[in-house]
Amino acid sequence: MKKILLILVPFMWTCTSCDFLETTVESNIVTQNFFKNTADFDMALTGVYYTFTSVEWDAQHRYGNYFTGFMYWGRIGTDECYIPSANNGEDMIGYYNYTPEHLFVEKVWFMQYLGIQRANVVLDRLAAYDGNNISEQDRNRIAGEAHFLRAWFYFQLARYYGEVPLVLSETTDISKLDTKKASLDEVYGQIIRDYEEAERLLPETNTTGHAHKYAATALKARAYLQMAGEPLMDKSAAALAAEACREVISSGKFSLVEDYFSQFDGKHEHNSEYIFDVEFDNTHSNSLYGGQVGTTDGIPHEEQIYWTQVRAFPEMYKKFEEGDLRRGAVNKGGHAVLNNTTGKMEIVYDGDYEGEYWVYKFRHPLDKADRGNSWANWCNNINFPIIRYADVLLMLAEAEWRDTGTPSDEAIEYVNQVRRRGYGKDIFTADSNVDYRPGDEPFEDFILAERSRELCFEGHRWADLVRFEKLQEAYASVGQDPDWLLSAAYQALIPNCQEKHKIFPIPQSVIDSSNGAIEQNQLWQ
Repeated sequence: MKKILLILVPFMWTCTSCDFLETTVESNIVTQNFFKNTADFDMALTGVYYTFTSVEWDAQHRYGNYFTGFMYWGRIGTDECYIPSANNGEDMIGYYNYTPEHLFVEKVWFMQYLGIQRANVVLDRLAAYDGNNISEQDRNRIAGEAHFLRAWFYFQLARYYGEVPLVLSETTDISKLDTKKASLDEVYGQIIRDYEEAERLLPETNTTGHAHKYAATALKARAYLQMAGEPLMDKSAAALAAEACREVISSGKFSLVEDYFSQFDGKHEHNSEYIFDVEFDNTHSNSLYGGQVGTTDGIPHEEQIYWTQVRAFPEMYKKFEEGDLRRGAVNKGGHAVLNNTTGKMEIVYDGDYEGEYWVYKFRHPLDKADRGNSWANWCNNINFPIIRYADVLLMLAEAEWRDTGTPSDEAIEYVNQVRRRGYGKDIFTADSNVDYRPGDEPFEDFILAERSRELCFEGHRWADLVRFEKLQEAYASVGQDPDWLLSAAYQALIPNCQEKHKIFPIPQSVIDSSNGAIEQNQLWQ
């Protein structure tokens, strides 16, 4: 998917008033004569995908999506990484001193509902279309992608904000909006219905970067798994999560790649493990605008290709055993300098950054010649993974454990395949030095830790900790390493993480504009 710079024609603003969703109402006048053929609907659908990556500087879209917002949200405020200082309040998310007025709290809400509104436009106009310029195959695909995207946006809202209003049709008249919050059961019910409709309509393969049938199935499994844990604790959802995982696995369309880090270098992302991601492209045809995946992280570099703003905890580094190649996602004390003999940049460990732990999972090419002329630290083509096949294998084991109390031998074997890959072993050959064996440690503790080792810095950790009811415990476990330079400073912040932080507050602007229809989340009152 190519990232575009302007909001597409069907979504041009013609009204400046905002509703309770804190998103501008789309104009019926602008869109009513637009949808005439497949290309028009595909252009509108691209506008829905665009909410993942939109910058829109004046509207500050970037703080609620994968250009900026989700480079922090879901990652910091956990036992994986933190921010020592910031310019736009992103550190407040990690230190748990944010409020309902916080920029990221406002914009994450805004961007999910913006995506929902755009998906609703596509679905409503497609349902009303009575022309003969769209094939049945294209009609199904377009509707399937819109259902898929709407499900994803509501899933983001449900796990971060809890009970939220359900808006399932195009909004053109504020007075007709139902502004009441739906129950969490109702929101998740809609998420599942949308994913199931997407499964029914989508092809098994699609244009790169677009949703397909098994992406819907895999993310439906994730939704069920979240339902099975805190706060819903719907045990019946665990079996349904396992069933969905098995459907993805049994399709035979996916497999683990051999080189773990090849998935995060911007060159090998569309591989056998790829299921769905957020696409960035910084080619000349794309006006040189890409993303900044990895830019917020990284190691010190003479050409400043990384910002090193997001740092890893030493405790994160120590989660990995010796021999686990995935430990390379945390770089301990390195920095990149020019080797005058070879003329190449290389990572050295000379003590200049002793005691620092860098997030180094998403890797920009160290040498300028490898990066290309269109590259900049805020503009690169590394994609952000939403779901990988390894995640599905790990989810199956957790889902079975939640359902029956014991994962099957088959599910444990899938987990061990993930681990063997992490150690550079043949994934199909048992290895007693690597494999998890029932009884080694409580499976609950093992699978939560293994998810962190395999999926670290991909935005899953906060939701995982909430689902396992471990957020406060995990947050309190970091910052106590005696060798860590910032230990004392961080320990002072540990009491900030409280029970209310297992959910985010409803943005204050939404509450104010709802005229009393929407109340603040109970834990935040």
